[in-house]
Amino acid sequence: MGASIGWLAVKGKGGDEVRVALDLVPNGQTATQPRRGFSIALPNGWFVVVTRFAAPLIAEDDMRRLSRGCVLVTCEYDDDVMVSSATCYINGIRNWRAEHDGQQDDTRDLSTSGSLPAAFDAIHARIEGLQDAADAEGDDVDHYYSLPIELAQSVTTFHADLPASAYGATACEGWVVAEATAAPPSDPDLPRKVRKAVEKASRPWWKFW
Repeated sequence: MGASIGWLAVKGKGGDEVRVALDLVPNGQTATQPRRGFSIALPNGWFVVVTRFAAPLIAEDDMRRLSRGCVLVTCEYDDDVMVSSATCYINGIRNWRAEHDGQQDDTRDLSTSGSLPAAFDAIHARIEGLQDAADAEGDDVDHYYSLPIELAQSVTTFHADLPASAYGATACEGWVVAEATAAPPSDPDLPRKVRKAVEKASRPWWKFW
């Protein structure tokens, strides 16, 4: 099974403020490697929340709102469909976007808009060279898939394959959607054991958004 990751990084707002805006609460878990359901505060000022590819958590309207007064970068990629994208929002406005869609076997598919980061030209030239070499050898490799991922990393330094220690951070912190932690109301007239059983049965299953 391939990688299926989505993440957002915010610079200009603290981790607590970002979690509140996204309706997330810490769950007390820690990990040395970023993965779905974890966040990490990078020493360079970026706060990263890791979720999954095409997660509702990183819907565009919500990212525009969260980016007001700060800079926000999102990155999504899925190895199974060979789709990857990176987007930057500044103060509520989408500043740039780069997207690759390899689903139609077009390894050179690339859609861009806005004021792309300074590193774009160098990354694109290197990726193009790798793709030229692969095509000349007849290798079935999609190098353009990594371009949006590298572009997002060039701005934030974050990559989900790197451990927390690579950024000088101690650990990643787990989170859950706040609604998943809300206890259902119980009938005070029910016996205590029955109330406990009802609460346990009614506890909502949560998912990584």
